[in-house]
Amino acid sequence: MTGLKRHWKKGVMSLIVLIGLTIIGGLIFLKKNTSQAMDEAQTLIDEDVIVQEHDLLIVEPEGDSIGNLVFYQGGLVEPTAYLPLAVGLSEEGWRVFLPSMPLNLSILGTDRFDSIYETYPSNEEWWIGGHSLGGTGSLIYADEKGNRLAGIMLLASYPGESTDLSQSPLPILSITGTQDRVIDSKQYEETKNLLPDHTQFLEIEEGNHSSFGYYGFQSGDGESFITREEQHQQVIEAFLEMTQE
Repeated sequence: MTGLKRHWKKGVMSLIVLIGLTIIGGLIFLKKNTSQAMDEAQTLIDEDVIVQEHDLLIVEPEGDSIGNLVFYQGGLVEPTAYLPLAVGLSEEGWRVFLPSMPLNLSILGTDRFDSIYETYPSNEEWWIGGHSLGGTGSLIYADEKGNRLAGIMLLASYPGESTDLSQSPLPILSITGTQDRVIDSKQYEETKNLLPDHTQFLEIEEGNHSSFGYYGFQSGDGESFITREEQHQQVIEAFLEMTQE
């Protein structure tokens, strides 16, 4: 019995070590494969309009705020990569929140909106949005707690099969690029029925998946024939048009 007990303990310890090594290996893999923000985005950190919290970037408008947008990062992309877009929106009067997500995966922190909403109260309307997997995460939140929201903005994103917003009264803006080769086009089309009929769909001619953020070129994406600045400007214009209706 003593030998069996010793063998059992050794087996348990080996399993614990194996699990630990697997977790460490997974974390190293995720870190290695996380897209870093480009210099153009990193340098914006020092701008006066940007407030840094330990797990949150807040981009304040220079004048009065007309609304709030909580924007979820794309999968394995640093939230800093979306600072140029956030700054562009702030120049139009929007206060933009870029939360850091666990392992840079917004799908693991879909309820981050709640803590932001409660910590930074505002009488102005609240929108949620995200890029790619971040948009999917924002839709999960909207499906569960849409009563806090005024609308949703999706960039190269679509709902998961278990997220049904087809009966939601919320305005939804869904923007894609014609050169996007990362998004699953079949899934994008097949899940349109999970969004309400009043959803506004916009295709940016010659835009791609990677240029919705500033994190370089994503493997497998199509070549963009417009600049990131031009793509962002079209996003901002479409968002402003929708929110001003």
